[in-house]
Amino acid sequence: MAGFSFSCKTQVHFGAGVHRKLLDLLPEGARFVVLVTGVSGTASAPVRALLAEAGLNVTFVVCAGEPTLQAINDARGIDHCDCIVVCGGGSAIDTGKALRVALQKEAALTDDDFGLTHDAAGCVPLIVLPTTAGTGAEVTSNAVLGALSSAAKVSFRGPALQPDVALVDPDLMKTAPKSVVLYAGLDAVVQNIEAYTSAFSTPLTRALAGPAIGSTLAALRDVIETGSSDAWSGLACGSLSSGLALANGGLGAAHGLASVLGGAYPAPHGALCGRLLMPVMRATLQSPFCTEAIRSDIAFCQDAIAQVFAPTEPTDPCSGFERWVDAQDLPRLSNWGVSIDQIEGVAQTAVTASSSLKNSVKLEINELAQVLRDAL
Repeated sequence: MAGFSFSCKTQVHFGAGVHRKLLDLLPEGARFVVLVTGVSGTASAPVRALLAEAGLNVTFVVCAGEPTLQAINDARGIDHCDCIVVCGGGSAIDTGKALRVALQKEAALTDDDFGLTHDAAGCVPLIVLPTTAGTGAEVTSNAVLGALSSAAKVSFRGPALQPDVALVDPDLMKTAPKSVVLYAGLDAVVQNIEAYTSAFSTPLTRALAGPAIGSTLAALRDVIETGSSDAWSGLACGSLSSGLALANGGLGAAHGLASVLGGAYPAPHGALCGRLLMPVMRATLQSPFCTEAIRSDIAFCQDAIAQVFAPTEPTDPCSGFERWVDAQDLPRLSNWGVSIDQIEGVAQTAVTASSSLKNSVKLEINELAQVLRDAL
């Protein structure tokens, strides 16, 4: 067995109602709190109520869309901050992470900061409460932000991006619109699959991601179709598993392509990942460099999918899943404005994306272009 490392410096609390622990987990003597939320504010209402009842001085930062360096720089003029609390989806969490770096730096962030490893020394504490089940951002040490000089989305990385505490409460996730639930849930499913099959996977990441593939997909189906509390807990747990696994074992080409597409088109990240998953899986299987071990890993994933959605085509174990996402109106790439003549350029950029390089088989430009055509 090859050597490996595993890290999760976030203290995680999981369960329905666990958001009520927030006040006990704030830094001792904290008086000034920066609260980052999504634009709706509905999901964060219980957390806002807790902070108000405690009489804390709260500065609000609203994440109105996909986070960018410019938005972080616009928000960083904060006089006093004892702790950053984030109650929102992946974009809000990434905003809080980057804001923490900006406050530590005491200067505007620039594109040069993308190339640095940001240390946690001198950072204010960061507590996150995710309101969507999908990104796993509550346990990762990166944040995806729009650059200043281009439309690209790039990752900030380093210990400063790792939350100190995560309160993963399924009760905070139940007000999300169906499309948000679907897209975020598909992100979690894809993350578990790609972390399991990644060329950088380890025994521990596979132990986390493997069982979560089927359970997360089943939970997503049940949340969409019944909204049961057990399903919400399963989906939140699957998202958490995916975050831990991807942070320690990497992802794959679906995420590599999604990172490029997300910077150029107004498409939610999870929707892109969900649409790209099957074409990437097929391209990997068709690669001349796909080994028997890789085929076995993909077969494991296909079987987990087939156990949740019975195949509708006898030769395609994932046909039931593809029919289900189509029935849920998951957009195709063309719905977001991607055209056939843009495919080659996207593929050329995505071939060197960090996640693409961790795919179980390295897919070349022509193979990534075919993936895009299949998802168009």
